[in-house]
Amino acid sequence: MRVIILCGLPGVGKLSVANELARTRGHRVFHNHLVFNAVEALFPFGSAAFVELRERLWLELLCRAVQERVGSIVFTIARDRSVEASFLRRLDQSLSHLGVEVHCIELTCSDNELERRVVSADRASFGKVHTVERLRELRAAGAFPSFAMPVGTITVDTSGLSVQQAAALVDARVNHGSCAA
Repeated sequence: MRVIILCGLPGVGKLSVANELARTRGHRVFHNHLVFNAVEALFPFGSAAFVELRERLWLELLCRAVQERVGSIVFTIARDRSVEASFLRRLDQSLSHLGVEVHCIELTCSDNELERRVVSADRASFGKVHTVERLRELRAAGAFPSFAMPVGTITVDTSGLSVQQAAALVDARVNHGSCAA
């Protein structure tokens, strides 16, 4: 059993790659917006309660899924200033202590491709950043700081790749190189 953490800026292809890994490998997909949307329904984005509950729920749900042996999981998470900088390291440590194989993959792509991808209609349906203007505004405001990444994180550039190619590259990196034990 393994947990693959796909992280990166909005629009780099996290959910698309996760869904392709689910289709080809049978992994379960835990999209961060499932918790994000539930918590935001009750607490303002970025508030102390929002940040605490969102991170606690992500952690508790993933740990419980590992304990219940639900199968391999792909968790998607966007870089966002409201996520504690050390969250991924804490998540990696908590999951690793449960004996699961954890792989952290940071997806990237060129700025031009990022702006092309962010206007996808399905992004709007999830309440994600879905306009170039909003992406540029958030980037200029420092909304997407770097995370403190777990040791062994691998970066995969998805520029110019189809979803199938990007997922195959992630799968190859996970199966041929350890990201975080």
